Amino acid sequence: MAAAGTGAGIPWNAALMTQPAEILARGALVPLFVAQGEVWRLLTSMFLHAGFVHLALNMLSLYFLGSFAETAFGRLRFFALYVLSGLSSGIAYLYFGGFAQPAVGASGAIFGLLGGVLGYALRRGTFSWRNPLIRQLLILLALNLWLGFSVPGVSNTAHLGGLAGGLAFGWLMAPTGWARPKPSSVLGPVALTLGIEIILLGLWFALLR
Repeated sequence: MAAAGTGAGIPWNAALMTQPAEILARGALVPLFVAQGEVWRLLTSMFLHAGFVHLALNMLSLYFLGSFAETAFGRLRFFALYVLSGLSSGIAYLYFGGFAQPAVGASGAIFGLLGGVLGYALRRGTFSWRNPLIRQLLILLALNLWLGFSVPGVSNTAHLGGLAGGLAFGWLMAPTGWARPKPSSVLGPVALTLGIEIILLGLWFALLR
């Protein structure tokens, strides 16, 4: 993104710290453009960031929370949880975000990782304030939501959408246990979660008419 910005005449140092808006807009989630058929923005926006600080903070969160979630669920379910949460984050933004306002970042998917752990715990009956892990995650969730409401330009709509998607997928995959799954054991939860997301996306398009 920075290299593309320099091609547009923006200095390297500025392009690295704050991604050029005109370049970022090519893959950002903009409901207006999605309404015109650019549905792929739901995916590309998950991997774009507004600048170096935005990227660094999200990657730090992903390192700590993602390391735990990947170990707990296994790589296959972790990957599915991350992508599905990112998509649900984007769909929530379509419904409740600014219609012409771009959104980028991995934070919705990262919220989904947290939601996946909480959803799993709810289904397995281990969700309790006395559980030190659950307590820490709830405090982390509350802190991040507070920051989202306090810091300008942060979309808690997308965060809550990612959290909801993660909760749903975590709940659905809970019966398979914590052990690393066979490929077939994750197909049902993926299909059901993705199916719900496709229905919600289709409903959003229908509401635009």
